[in-house]
Amino acid sequence: MRCSLIISVYNDIRFLAMIFESLKRQTEKDFEVVLADDGSGKEFTDAVARFAGALPFPLVHVWHEDKGWRKDVILNKAVMAAGGDYLIFLDGDCIPHHKFIAEHLRFAMPGKVVGGRRVQLTRRLSEELTPEKVAAGYLGWKIVPELLWSGIKGEERHTEECIRITGGFIRHLLLKERWSNLLGCNFSMYKEDLLAVNGFDERFTLPGLGEDSDLENRLNRIGIYCKIERHIMTVYHRSHKRTEPDSMANIEVFNYNNANNISWTPYGIEKREAPAPDAGE
Repeated sequence: MRCSLIISVYNDIRFLAMIFESLKRQTEKDFEVVLADDGSGKEFTDAVARFAGALPFPLVHVWHEDKGWRKDVILNKAVMAAGGDYLIFLDGDCIPHHKFIAEHLRFAMPGKVVGGRRVQLTRRLSEELTPEKVAAGYLGWKIVPELLWSGIKGEERHTEECIRITGGFIRHLLLKERWSNLLGCNFSMYKEDLLAVNGFDERFTLPGLGEDSDLENRLNRIGIYCKIERHIMTVYHRSHKRTEPDSMANIEVFNYNNANNISWTPYGIEKREAPAPDAGE
C-alpha cells in the first residue's frame, strides 16, 4: 500500500535529521515523505535539499512564505501534493519508532482515523539525542528504563507510552478499544476521507485549540471517528515550552463551526463563499 507521510516542519534542522534517520530504518519501505514547511529560512531549505540526495524514499518539500503560524494552510497544500491514497501525519518535533509507518498501515480502514499517542522526552534526553543514536536504534527498548524513571520522578508525562504492546492477544487482553480525541502530531486516514470535510480549516492562525480538535469534530459529523491505539505507532516528542493559552480568535472559529454543525469547511483546500451564520450549515 502506497502512503504519504506528511511532516509539519519549521526551521528545526537537528530534529529533522533524526526523523530522517528513523525513516531510513522503517520496516515499511513503500512510502513517500511530504514536508509541510510553514516558512522555514534558507538554512533549513538548503539542508532539506542536501538530505534529499541521501534518502531511500521520495521527498516532496512543500513551502510557503513565513507570515506567522499558518500550519493548517501548509498542511492543506501538502495534502494536495501527496501522491499516496493513505496519509500519515507527524509533527517535526516528534521522532517515529522504526515500525511507525507499518503500524499505522496495519490499522488503516476507510471511514476511520487511526490515532497514536506520544512519548514525552525529558529536556536532557531531547538535548542529548543525536542522529547517530537514532540510527543505532536507541529509540526502542534502550531508552525505556530512563523514560519510565523520569515518569516516576514526575519529570514528564506520558512516558508509559514507551512500553510497546504489539501482540494481538496481549493488546486485546490489556487494552480496551477507545474511540477518542485526535492528536495532531500522530494520526492517519485515507485521503478521500479528509477531502470529504475539505481538509483543515485555515482560519486557525495560532497553535492550540482548533488545529486538530476542529478537524476531529467535523469528521465526526460525517460519521468518521478516531480510534486510539495506545502503546504502538510510537513517537518520541521533544521537550519544549508549553503552548500558550488558546487565543480568542481560535475559540471563536471553533465555536462557530460547532454551533453551525459545520463538517465541510469553506475555508479549507477548496475555497468557497461561507454560508451565513443563520443558514443552519
